[in-house]
Amino acid sequence: MNAPEHPGATRARAARVSDDDDLATLGYRPQLRRTMSSFTAFALAFSMVSINTGIITLFTDPYQYLGGSAVFLWLPVLLLVLTLVAVYAHLAGRIPITGYAYQWSSRLVGPNFGWFTGWIALVSFLAGTAGTAAAVGTVFAPEIWTDPTPRQVQALSIGCTVVVAGLNIIGVKVATRINNIGASIELIGTVVLGIVLVAGLLVFFGHTEGPRILTDTHPLSGGAATLTGISLAALLPVYVLLGWEGAADLAEETLDPRRAAPRAMFRAVLVSGVIGFLIFALLGMALPADPATFFASAENPVLRLLAVHLGPFARAMMIVVAFASIFACLIANMAVATRMTFALSRDNMLPASRGLQKVGSRSRAPVRAIVFVAAVAIGLNLLNGGIVGQIYAMVGLTYYLVYGLTLTATAIAARRGRIPAARPGVFDLGRWLNPVVVLGLLWCAAVVAALTVPAENRQNAVTAAVVLGVGFLWWVVVLRRRLNNGTAGPPNPDHATSESR
Repeated sequence: MNAPEHPGATRARAARVSDDDDLATLGYRPQLRRTMSSFTAFALAFSMVSINTGIITLFTDPYQYLGGSAVFLWLPVLLLVLTLVAVYAHLAGRIPITGYAYQWSSRLVGPNFGWFTGWIALVSFLAGTAGTAAAVGTVFAPEIWTDPTPRQVQALSIGCTVVVAGLNIIGVKVATRINNIGASIELIGTVVLGIVLVAGLLVFFGHTEGPRILTDTHPLSGGAATLTGISLAALLPVYVLLGWEGAADLAEETLDPRRAAPRAMFRAVLVSGVIGFLIFALLGMALPADPATFFASAENPVLRLLAVHLGPFARAMMIVVAFASIFACLIANMAVATRMTFALSRDNMLPASRGLQKVGSRSRAPVRAIVFVAAVAIGLNLLNGGIVGQIYAMVGLTYYLVYGLTLTATAIAARRGRIPAARPGVFDLGRWLNPVVVLGLLWCAAVVAALTVPAENRQNAVTAAVVLGVGFLWWVVVLRRRLNNGTAGPPNPDHATSESR
């Protein structure tokens, strides 16, 4: 006689059945393994944002353009990013499906529009995966080798990419479990860092810049602050508060995704934004010398600051936390990149779609898509500078192009009355949808301008134009014909909007 099933397992199985039935109404049979809890969805989104990655790699950036007062730019940026999160949460609760922005745009406006949204999203995730892997090598190779060569930096980046690909191939449950550990280490470690910095500033640190650094408006390059400088300084929180939408991209592997994904996105951005503002302010106040003098050293400024005030043990602990954070970020980036590849291939939107959509019979993971994403990340790291640097630099731009296209699709669909009705208990902007979309579009336009118009960022526009050109060429030569004859695109793209008719 079989033992009775545990009540918790019964509820989980019933939830999977309900979620899978929900997916069937969108035109797909379940292929991926649905195991992600609400906390796991948050951990994935939090790891995609990865506050510690920003702290370690971008701490000095705003000082170049505006001085220590740049930290206050976190506050308006956080509020404006929340407008994007609100619209994404509105859509994620209505169309819970892997491929998020591509699927939403396709079903709300049409698959041709959806292709360009999905293509740019795929590029941003591929470049983000490669860039995160490169960050592992750049930040941690000096901790392994005294004077690492470019090949040694590449070896560390590529080695981590291979390990993360292996974890994702084993299955989403293993990959997300490790990501949960990394996200927990990052969150706890960052909170502890904040507590130590507050205690040190109040009690036992030696010389520090103190609160006066927060009123400094002098760029390290000299001269007075300018509007261009302010826009460039604001890019630090813009760069950090990216990737939270990864929770929506894994909707088909999440339990109750209509509720879990919106909550995960909001929580990830709010927690990351508040902690990011506080940590960057505290680190600025804790500088043991004026920024121009302190940043002149080749050593990572955050690690050096901790070593000066707290000694080598604190520095070593920060390295552990930072590695866990960036490694978790790499796991999350590869997960969302492979799911976007899978979603586009499942709809025959990419070259070699038949192979890229294959799912492992045991792991239920998109194995070939994982191999493809890992190969692209390794290839970009092997290029070592030059074109790869340009690709990494445009990550923020491609993200915001996706945000802008998604909000545009939402505005068009709202005008046509094509947005599905909300189910009970699902996040709903209601009558605030249109004002929030307009504000979000204005914010996207401002960020795209900051990432393309200043001389420092004009190469971003060129690289993005090339990437868009590749997607446009594929659409003209092959994909448009597939879409016209019905052999590509989401099944029954109007079905998701039928509730509103």
